[in-house]
Amino acid sequence: METWLKGEVQNLYDKAPLFASSDPHETRAQTGHAFKEHELRWNGGKVDAALHRTDLGALSFFILRYGAAVHIEAGRLNGFMLFQVPLSGSAQIRVGGHSVAASPQTGALVSPTLPLQLDWSEGCEQLLLKIPRERVEETCRDLLGGELKNGSIEFAPEMPMDCAMGRAWQHHLGGLLANRGFATEPHARPMIRAQEQTLIHHLLLRQPSNYSERLWRQSPAAPQRKLRVAEEFIRAHLFEPLSLEQIAAASGASLRSLCEAFRVHYDCSPMGYVREKRLDAARGALQTAAPGAQVTDIALACGLSHLGRFAASYRARYGETPLQTLKR
Repeated sequence: METWLKGEVQNLYDKAPLFASSDPHETRAQTGHAFKEHELRWNGGKVDAALHRTDLGALSFFILRYGAAVHIEAGRLNGFMLFQVPLSGSAQIRVGGHSVAASPQTGALVSPTLPLQLDWSEGCEQLLLKIPRERVEETCRDLLGGELKNGSIEFAPEMPMDCAMGRAWQHHLGGLLANRGFATEPHARPMIRAQEQTLIHHLLLRQPSNYSERLWRQSPAAPQRKLRVAEEFIRAHLFEPLSLEQIAAASGASLRSLCEAFRVHYDCSPMGYVREKRLDAARGALQTAAPGAQVTDIALACGLSHLGRFAASYRARYGETPLQTLKR
């Protein structure tokens, strides 16, 4: 797991836990309430359990520890998909007929229709992400432009964190967690929704599943979908540092095909598209700024750190300076 994501995860501890207990019966009841009823066997070590939770849109992030080593028979999750990756310790996670040796470098993705068994090591603590099944299926139908004819979506359960795809996944998680402080504010909901949708797109378009062939090889609209995913990723992370490589990784496109798609559809490069969207955001902020607002502060908040270039580009695009817009 990348250091910057660990920093965002660390902030989840700021909120009081849903529970903290050394009682094995209470721990089983509380974790069953948060996820689903399950069989829990204690395999040695001291029970020192705690569960933290943060909801962002339709998604729920958890940090869970048992303290002791445990064996869990969870059965099928049915209503949700579950991503998990150890922050410390390790776990053996069996999803259907596959087994994942989970560690801070390797996460696991549990499909809702496959039986789940877990063995957590003593001292294991994990980050978990709960994703409603209906949101994933709805997004998959939208990408395919039709019904799910291959049955329920079943993902390959192993998700390496130390490859390009895994690092892109971590960027999605980190972007969502960075906005946890104002996720309940009405003006933030569209952004949270966009980030949520982009994360699910990434899951469907990058993590192997029984729909991968239809999503990528059999559909003539794949380039357009990659472009749409790239646009959504840009909107969700517009005010954060962005690189061409990050956008390509999030969309599943090569650098060359991504640049060609933006050239054909927008007559600009992907990074040119980013600059245009940031300029549009800055103009909107300048037009609605409170008295005493400063051009510099607004530009920096919109991801425009080169102030001289910002002023020149703004004037070329809108026919006036940022200060003139601000003073209207």
